[in-house]
Amino acid sequence: MNNVPDETPESQEADSQPAPQARRRARRAPVVAASVLAGILVLALLALWLSGEQLTALVLGGGGGVDAAKVEVDAQAYKDYFTVERKLAANGGRTLVLTLKRTKAFPLKDSDFETLAEKTPRGYPTLLPIEALARNYYVRCEYFTKKNEFLGHTFERIRGLAERETMELTLPLSGRRGLHRVVITY
Repeated sequence: MNNVPDETPESQEADSQPAPQARRRARRAPVVAASVLAGILVLALLALWLSGEQLTALVLGGGGGVDAAKVEVDAQAYKDYFTVERKLAANGGRTLVLTLKRTKAFPLKDSDFETLAEKTPRGYPTLLPIEALARNYYVRCEYFTKKNEFLGHTFERIRGLAERETMELTLPLSGRRGLHRVVITY
């Protein structure tokens, strides 16, 4: 009696083939290597066009900061009711903080809105700011580039001005590359 295993052609063929998992890994290796190389190539090309700070912000998802001194703020639609006293960049330039100060004409209660509506000359430019304030003190903030391209808008509540003489309005700036001007309107 010989204890040598019986080797048939079928059993030899099964042993010589790699396991299915090993075959999958072998097929994925070139794809993974190509993806890594493509990523390195993209970063190298971006480095040619972007400064180190811009590239770091892009890679880390920062989006770069905004210099508050370079951002124009236009609040002409509400010039009779509040002014922008100060502007600061916060969160690494990802938010713009505006300090608003109410004027004597700012409506503090419901009866003030009625009085303003009666005394204000008829016309959209004068009545729309009053209506926007009357509807829970919301203003629309529009964002533009230097070439006057529209970057988006947000609605911000300024109810704090009815309670205090000044308030800080924090505007989100993420995703607004090239911001040059913010318009506060109705």
